[in-house]
Amino acid sequence: MPDFAYTARTSTGQPVSGTIAAASLSEALRLLRAEGKFPVSVQPAGAARPAAAPSGSRGLRISRADLIQFSTQLSIMVDTGVTLSEALDCIARQAHKPQVKALVSDILERVQGGASLSEAMSRHPRSFPPVYLALVKASEKSGLLGKLLNRATAYLRDELETIRRVKGALTYPAIMFGFALTTTVFLLAFVLPRFTVIYATKQAALPVPTRALMAASDFIVSQWPALLVCIGGLIAASWLFLRTDTGRRAWHYVQLHMPILGSLYRKVHLARGLRTVGTMAGAGVSLMDCVSTARDLCPNSYFRELWQNASDQIQTGKQLSDPLFDSPLVPRSVAQMIFSGEKSGRLATVMEQIAAYAEQELKDQIAGLTRYIEPAMIVLMGIIIGGICLALLLPIFTISKVMGH
Repeated sequence: MPDFAYTARTSTGQPVSGTIAAASLSEALRLLRAEGKFPVSVQPAGAARPAAAPSGSRGLRISRADLIQFSTQLSIMVDTGVTLSEALDCIARQAHKPQVKALVSDILERVQGGASLSEAMSRHPRSFPPVYLALVKASEKSGLLGKLLNRATAYLRDELETIRRVKGALTYPAIMFGFALTTTVFLLAFVLPRFTVIYATKQAALPVPTRALMAASDFIVSQWPALLVCIGGLIAASWLFLRTDTGRRAWHYVQLHMPILGSLYRKVHLARGLRTVGTMAGAGVSLMDCVSTARDLCPNSYFRELWQNASDQIQTGKQLSDPLFDSPLVPRSVAQMIFSGEKSGRLATVMEQIAAYAEQELKDQIAGLTRYIEPAMIVLMGIIIGGICLALLLPIFTISKVMGH
């Protein structure tokens, strides 16, 4: 009777490994489950282990949408009693995208080689964010992989929806502004010079708006190479400046203090941080690790400093709500609710509820902005293009008076 090498988890989540004699792979799985073990990988004894990952490798990258689909499939299979290896093998075989297939296949090889799921996933940090890995590690200790994968998937869905809404709210005005700018340059560079010839032949006194537009048009037509160089240099200098710590900090300050959009950015960063801490704390991760992960995931320097300050104060024995009360980035009502959650021992639940409320406020604010952005941009374009057209037509009245005399 052949031997099968296995890696499994006990009912308390402890990893165990060894060999078991069975007539077939399915029989080996049945025997392990009868012993109260949850198989992670089972393969014929003596099977070759995969080679170690190259040092310094950042692994493969898949989109968040693909990660959500992968997590959903894996959690369903694990919840229905399928072993982790079988579930990963099934997902790898059914994957249509080469990058997803390669990623899942690599994780499968690591797991079959004796590595834990979190260790296999940590080889691909560009695909699996820290909060996701932390939840998987927590599931390995508790034996609740399916449940915590569902929690991780819900976190990813909420985050992806928030990002899509913010991008959608900012994309439309950016496109409209670009269209207005392009139209203005086209009118000044190609349309106005034709009128300039007409007005010069009539030798009529031109009104001030027309003379200003003609001067701008002449400058664009005659100095366009220098303008392109200046614009390119400005873009390059801005890009290099934003890559420095000072530049990033300045840009993050502008984000948080812009009219209208500043409050939107504040809600995004606050909701994301609270969702991260609440999700991880609800999975049994220590508060220090939760706050550290929220800090690492936050892209804004000021909110990152907030979570760093919270981490430092927690280490000195203070509560999470203490630094939040002192921060201007956190509404006092939010800090008060977190304080109540700490007092009642339901911090994780309260933080998830606050995050959900903040995200709903964000959705409502984006919906309101979307309603007003379109008419505002139409009015702005009308003023710009209408002003140019009016400046072009004003000399016609002057020319008519000159010809009438």
